[in-house]
Amino acid sequence: MPRVANSYTALSRHYDLIMTSGYYDYGAYARTLVTQLGDHKEILELGVGTGLVCERLMELSGAGLRITGIDHTESMLTQARARLGDRVRLIRQDILEMMAPRAFDAAYSVGGVWYCVQDEDNTSLCSHLLEEDDDSRALKNLAAALRPGAPLLLAVQQAHRDYHRPLPGGLEYAQEIRAVEDDRYLKDYFVRQEGEVVAHQRCQFRVYPQDRADRLLAQCGFRFQYATGDGLLRSYVRL
Repeated sequence: MPRVANSYTALSRHYDLIMTSGYYDYGAYARTLVTQLGDHKEILELGVGTGLVCERLMELSGAGLRITGIDHTESMLTQARARLGDRVRLIRQDILEMMAPRAFDAAYSVGGVWYCVQDEDNTSLCSHLLEEDDDSRALKNLAAALRPGAPLLLAVQQAHRDYHRPLPGGLEYAQEIRAVEDDRYLKDYFVRQEGEVVAHQRCQFRVYPQDRADRLLAQCGFRFQYATGDGLLRSYVRL
């Protein structure tokens, strides 16, 4: 099994349709990211996907940001290249093997390798890496790629839950979540047309309680700073 558990290959054809039909408010995330990035210019996106966040950031910042996006799913990067052209540097990269010493002023992840979920008054860290040793290795690789003082911005989203909703073109999206261990979950994505499944992706992720997550991040060179006022991001700083 790949150590980065989720490729989204099976869902990539429908990914943009799902994500832009109410799954994420990319405009809101991009506006908050621009504010938090401030004067930082060399930016790393962790899990660039099809480039939806990059596109919004470039629209808001003009030529002010130089973004490098990494992802390990080639079918997603193909769509990102078509969307972004040469405005963003796009690399097929496994963060467990990443080597980019002190290259970046800031990094962010919106549903990428790591992200946070909000459930009532509690937040947790979700990871697409299933083993804590791999999270530690990947975070240390990230720390090595960031200059001291660089912010790491992790998106906060609503807690995972089962639901379904219509998509344009007569399609329906559904997701189902189930726990397989105390801290590991399976998430099934379905796209259906007239009741027939036309795309299915199964993802696995690990969840860390926020205090444990902050300790893990601290061990790898990051200190928690604050949550943004709109609740969309948690900001860490590279020590």
